Formats: sequence, C-alpha cells, structure tokens
Amino acid sequence: MAIARNIGILLLCAAFLSGCQQSPEKFFSADEKKLPLVIKEVYRDKEKSSHIILMNGSEKPHFHDRHGFDVLLVKGSNRLHFADRVQVLERDKPVRVEKGTLHWAENTGKDYSILSVSFYPPFDGKDRRFSD
Repeated sequence: MAIARNIGILLLCAAFLSGCQQSPEKFFSADEKKLPLVIKEVYRDKEKSSHIILMNGSEKPHFHDRHGFDVLLVKGSNRLHFADRVQVLERDKPVRVEKGTLHWAENTGKDYSILSVSFYPPFDGKDRRFSD
C-alpha cells in the first residue's frame, strides 16, 4: 500500500512538473541547462525528499547505502545502468532502485533529459559511494 501511495505521489509530481502551468525547463536557468548535471530539491518531509534533475552527460557509477529511490523520466531520453542490466527510462513508468544497488544514469538524447527522483528516507546529500 505504501509503495502504491509513493508511486502515486511521484506520478502526481511528474504530472505537475510536465503540466502546462509549470514546464520542467523553468526550474533551470539557461546556464544550468548547459551543465553536465544539476540537482534541485523540490519537496521534503520526514519520509522522503523529491528532486528534479537535469542531465546532459552521465553520472559516475555509485551506490546509495542508506537510501532507496524512485526515478521517473520527465523529459528527453535517459537510461539507468545497473551492474547486470540497462533500463531505458520511459515517461510515466517509475523505476525503483533499492539502497545498496550499483547504478548510474545516462542522458541518451541530443538535448538534456530531466528526471524526477524521490529518495526514501530524505536524501542527505552525503550518501553517495562511487565504484571503481
């Protein structure tokens, strides 16, 4: 039940971000749109934090040892790499990543991609361990 509620909240966030009232591009300046990676927190409570991420390149492979997360493609083309597979992200289809899972995201389009990510518990900005 909690997973369904959280996915519902994630989808509602994505609908808001991609809706006609507020396009996701408006969260980022023209200069930020040229950077490899920009992360902005858009919501936080005691159970989770939600972030909007603009990506031009790819992340380095890493783990979050204390945080799981749900990721949703809002704009563009992106794929999520794992140790044993690659998941092409699709709009309106959230992907769950459990804590302790090796992963990295990669923009695959000509233009930047935008992702909506919700971390459980709220992300502290420190729980990122890079892989060799």
